Amino acid sequence: MKIMTPSTCLLGIDIGTEGCKAIVFNLSGESVARSYQQYSVTIPQPTWAEQNPQHWWKAVRKSVADVVKQTSKKQGEISCVSVSGQSPVLLPVDKHGNALMNALIWMDRRAIEQSEMMAQTIGVADDPSMNLPKAAWVKENRPQVFQKAYKFVQTSDFIEFKLTGNFVTDWLNAGTFHFDYHRHEWPTDLLNRLKIPVEKLPNVLRSSEIVGTVTDAAARETGLKKGTPVAAGGIDAYLAMIGANALTIGSTCEITGSSTCLMVPSRHEIHDPEKRVHCEKFPMLPNFWITWGTMSTTGASLRWFRDNIEPKASYQDLDSEAEEAPPGSDGLIFLPYMMGERSPIWDAYARGVFLGLSLKHSRNHLTRALLEGCAFGIRHNLETIEKLGAHVNEIRSCGGAAKSKFFGQIKADVTGKTVVIPREIEASALGAAILASIGVGLQPNLRKAAQEMVHTECRINPQKDLFEKYDLSFRMYKDAYLHLKKYFKRYYSSGTHLRTRGSNEK
Repeated sequence: MKIMTPSTCLLGIDIGTEGCKAIVFNLSGESVARSYQQYSVTIPQPTWAEQNPQHWWKAVRKSVADVVKQTSKKQGEISCVSVSGQSPVLLPVDKHGNALMNALIWMDRRAIEQSEMMAQTIGVADDPSMNLPKAAWVKENRPQVFQKAYKFVQTSDFIEFKLTGNFVTDWLNAGTFHFDYHRHEWPTDLLNRLKIPVEKLPNVLRSSEIVGTVTDAAARETGLKKGTPVAAGGIDAYLAMIGANALTIGSTCEITGSSTCLMVPSRHEIHDPEKRVHCEKFPMLPNFWITWGTMSTTGASLRWFRDNIEPKASYQDLDSEAEEAPPGSDGLIFLPYMMGERSPIWDAYARGVFLGLSLKHSRNHLTRALLEGCAFGIRHNLETIEKLGAHVNEIRSCGGAAKSKFFGQIKADVTGKTVVIPREIEASALGAAILASIGVGLQPNLRKAAQEMVHTECRINPQKDLFEKYDLSFRMYKDAYLHLKKYFKRYYSSGTHLRTRGSNEK
């Protein structure tokens, strides 16, 4: 184990949906420097979502250069780097790491036909957002790209390649391609049946293993010291769980940025015969399972509302407006399904809805209903998971939305759970730094590192009377989707909504 000194620092890079965060931490988990660079999502069609990976790298170069300049020699020297990234993301690259097309990000659900084919022919019920259906879509619809692809990589894989020149992925990202942790190998039989050559997938490392070191070219572009170790990172939601220290039974990690991920730990596998939520073994801890639920457009819905309804408003302004409306928003319900929805309904055709509008409602009601709708989605997932046998005492809330104590109170009141806000809400970046600390031997293991580097800012307790009041609104939320489900499929499954005349639909 290396000798720890006060001058040792760690760099966590988080490649999110809307931007890149680079944060330098000391060994106590306190941030020394931070930078954020924004980029956009391209929506070519209603269920498609793409990003140019060069925008990720440009943002990494700028944000890392910023934090390197901010980190003086007195504060410390960056000993290791690790990367957190949005997932599942499919990016075909050539042998030089050049992107052959835009990345299909987690929000992209174009592979509906391929997903249905997989379920019917090989019994694999992957959502269209997952990587095997996306790879099958590329093979069928972009055959030249598929043929030229040297590797299919994900967000953190791409950035690790740009830093080190090595093609690898990590255990967490590999799971989106059904990687077999027990045998430490790709699912060759499954890939063969889909005619996806296993050679197109990178070598797999355990998260925290050293990928390589910063190359001379990457050092010139980022300001990092040549030879700095880079540790394998992973999926942002898993790294947020580490960075929020939700590593004990009863603690749940909720990370809300553009989307929301819920990570519920248990000592045994949670099986859902209806496949509303999923459970996977967490490969970095023994006898540790994670049941997860993911919502597609929670924070993205709020950003859409702000950008299109109140473009000059800050998120703090929206909170202030929402506080003027009563709990329950006078019967106004919002379904946050702006790009379809994942768990627990898994409906690619679902759409965002404000339901119950009357002349009584104001913009304040709309804002509060939007926040409440996102909280109802969290409760919907948590109740599903708890009914399957998991145990939830508290919600450790992180991500950009955790800046809002008002939203945190709504989440506590809607779910009936205590919401814990960590001091560092950018938990994915802190989780990456924790992996970096293990990778170079500055910390002995995951649990000890999280205990020493994660600290609590505040606890928000639920108000019992409001929890009971929200029961009716929550029932309305669930009923609204059930009554609209057939409508969504009828009008959004095949572009029917785009027909302006000559339609025979009845």
